[in-house]
Parts: sequence; C-alpha cells; structure tokens
Amino acid sequence: MTARPATRACAAMLRGHRILVEDARAVVDGYTRQCSVLVSTRDLAMMAATLAYHGMNPLSGEQVVPKPVVRQVLSVMFSCGMCDAAGDWGTQVGIPAKSGVAGGLIGALPAQIGIAASSPRPDCHGNSVRGVSLSERFSSDMGLHVMEVPATARATLRTSQVVSSGPHTLRALQLQGGMGFVGAERIVGETVDTSYAVTGVALDLTRVHSVDDVARRVLTEVMRRLMSDGHEVYLVDPDSVMPAPDPGEGGRVTVVNSLDEAVAAQEGLPRARLTPA
Repeated sequence: MTARPATRACAAMLRGHRILVEDARAVVDGYTRQCSVLVSTRDLAMMAATLAYHGMNPLSGEQVVPKPVVRQVLSVMFSCGMCDAAGDWGTQVGIPAKSGVAGGLIGALPAQIGIAASSPRPDCHGNSVRGVSLSERFSSDMGLHVMEVPATARATLRTSQVVSSGPHTLRALQLQGGMGFVGAERIVGETVDTSYAVTGVALDLTRVHSVDDVARRVLTEVMRRLMSDGHEVYLVDPDSVMPAPDPGEGGRVTVVNSLDEAVAAQEGLPRARLTPA
C-alpha cells in the first residue's frame, strides 16, 4: 500500500509547522503500515475489549497495554477518533471510538464494553454507514452513552438501620459497589451531618468490591469523626478491601468479618479482632 500524494503533502506541511518532529516520510510510512494491517471483525472486537478492560487482554489476562496509555488512547478516540463526525458521534453515541477507511470501527467504554463492526461502505465523513448505525443502536438500546451514568452517590449506601437493641445499640451502614469520591461523600452526609442515638456505628463493606485512595481517606476521616463524637466504630470488611484503617489521634477501629461479629463486639462478646491505630 502506497501513501497518496495528498497524505505526503499534509505530512510535509505539518513538519514545516513543527507539529511533526520526525521525518515526514518516515511518519507517513508508519501511518501507511498501520492502515494496512489485515484484521477481522473478531480481531477488532478483541482490540476494543482490551481497551475497555484497562489494557488487559480479556482472554489471556495479560496486561498488553499500560493503563496510562489506554487512558490517553481513549481520550484521543473520544475527541477525534471519528474524524469530522466526532462532534455528532460524541453527542449521539457517546462512546470512545475509532473508524478506518476500509470500513472497520471499534468502540470501547471503560469497564463496560468493547464493540466492533466491519462494513466497507463509508458515509460522507469516511466512516462505515452500518458501523455507525449499529453503534447508535447499541448506545440507545443499552444506555451506553458515557454521560448516562447511574446516580453513584445514591447507589453507594444500600441501607442504614439499627441492628441491635438495648443500652449498646448499633447502627449499620451497608455500602455497595465501587467506592470513589462521590460515593464516599454520600457517607459523609449520612454520618457526620446526622446525630445518631446509638453508641456504635458499623460501616459494612461486605458488598463493596473496591475502595480507591480518595474514598479510603474520606471514610477514614468519617470514622475518626464518629469516634470523636463518642461512638464505637466497627468496620465489617471480610475481603480486606480497606485494610488497616488508621483514624489517628489514638482512635481504634474494630475490624470484623461480619455484621454479627460487630453486634457481638458491641454487646461485649470477645469475637472481634482489633486493629490499633
């Protein structure tokens, strides 16, 4: 495959304006080779799935693309991957995508889905007519637009209820999903801004699969403030998604494997393990 004169001319112009820093002919040659790779729709789907899976091949489990590179690639795909149709694509489909002049198209939505299509007939922008139509249908029917996200803050707190009675009552806050800043902020509003008529408060992470660094710091501060208000604080964390919490200032969090253990500890039974600050 030989590059068209117009492509070489564009590369020379970009080189003249110092946008390209390498030799224009070498850049065009590399670009042409990339455009000449023979792939099937299955290959394209695997590429898309790998990008959606944070650079890890979903079949082999091998990290083939570093996560920072995936972030950069998806950002470029979302902003200009569909060439002159990038603006319409972003509003109507809302999935980071890349089209090819041969009719190939891939889309990757982080941690959700990787899709691919291959149909040679292009539209006026050089994108696959059927590929674009299919992607629009997917996005509409399955709610895949990047701006259509669930109300994370509300979904994070599953329940908040008193689970024991008597002089040593315990309120349990059952959390769920992946904890980020927005979700952790919801817990701040539930705990710090609320006066609990109980002596103990348990944060139940049984249904939580991850806690990022920001959420970890926020939750640690929540526990510190609860203790400063005179509450005994329990962390139900059977999978150690938030190991060794340290609220500081001489505080101590009781880490248990189940809510039953927190109730038992609150009632004075020696069934919990303590994690000193």
